Amino acid sequence: MGTNIQTKPEYITSMLPICTGYLDKTLEIFSMHKHPFVVVSTLAVHWGGVACLRQEEIDVLVRSSEVAVIVEDLITSGSWELSENYATKQLIPDDSMINQTAIKDIWLKSRIQDPCFRYLRIWSDTLYNLSVDCPKIEVPDVQAKDSLLLEEEYYRDPHQRFGPLRASLCPERLLPCLQIRAKFLRPDIPIFIPTIEAHLNALLTQLKLEKETKLKSGNFPGRHITLFIRYLYLDWKPARDWILETKIRACNRDLMQSKIDGYQRGRGVIRKDAALNEWVSRKLPWELGVKKISVKIPSIFDPQINQLPNIAIVDLAAMMTATVSDGLLQCVLLLNEDPG
Repeated sequence: MGTNIQTKPEYITSMLPICTGYLDKTLEIFSMHKHPFVVVSTLAVHWGGVACLRQEEIDVLVRSSEVAVIVEDLITSGSWELSENYATKQLIPDDSMINQTAIKDIWLKSRIQDPCFRYLRIWSDTLYNLSVDCPKIEVPDVQAKDSLLLEEEYYRDPHQRFGPLRASLCPERLLPCLQIRAKFLRPDIPIFIPTIEAHLNALLTQLKLEKETKLKSGNFPGRHITLFIRYLYLDWKPARDWILETKIRACNRDLMQSKIDGYQRGRGVIRKDAALNEWVSRKLPWELGVKKISVKIPSIFDPQINQLPNIAIVDLAAMMTATVSDGLLQCVLLLNEDPG
């Protein structure tokens, strides 16, 4: 007997553009050239569990030898037209977005009336310091509904007290709503992002070149690296040691180490310690103690739940082991021992 699956209907919202399948033609052109569609920079970082502000452009990595012919076909398709970097037109130009090197990037402006992204930025592999044939991960869209971590080996805390949101725990948050999805008629053509390891090393190389030449590439690599450190908690010593030993190339290791060691994580709101009669900072996430207790919960609606200790939980299902015995739920919870 078949199972009827109830799906939640989607409604059109005036808060977003209506441009379903806005990359269908673009993906067909890349497919025609047998060239993978590889998203880099901000949107790729977002798929690494990093909460970062979306820009107005989609950054795409293209082989240097194929940039000219692919750009020509994109313009001929009628979907894009040559444009300038919009950062140069701002009242206060954002220098961090402007490429000052001799290897030029190419900006294309969307000809869709109400686009999801106004620009397509073409990065040659030489300028981005990343091969198109680098290790890649297929993603369902150029943007995620929420910042999600696809490569879950980067979730390092074994006690699950802190870390980015993992895609396997909330697959419903992968895709944006239907009206702003990049693919509609061509779901068969894949979209890729570089692995975190490949992307981080490329960003470190970019940053090193910027320091040596005093010329910016327009990709703010230092900012992206800092975001990876922040959201993957790479300043936590076990995570720091792991990534330096296993993911960072030897030529980039000193620079990555200095970036991690120079990062200062905010401790949040300070609180008054009654015993010491002074203001003290809150603990860092990994300074929170781990204590296992058994709690009997007759029902999640039982008023006794309000009498449970303070529980620092990001995802209850991921932080709880439970068995049913005599009609009662026996739970093992990870507790926040910080009384503040």
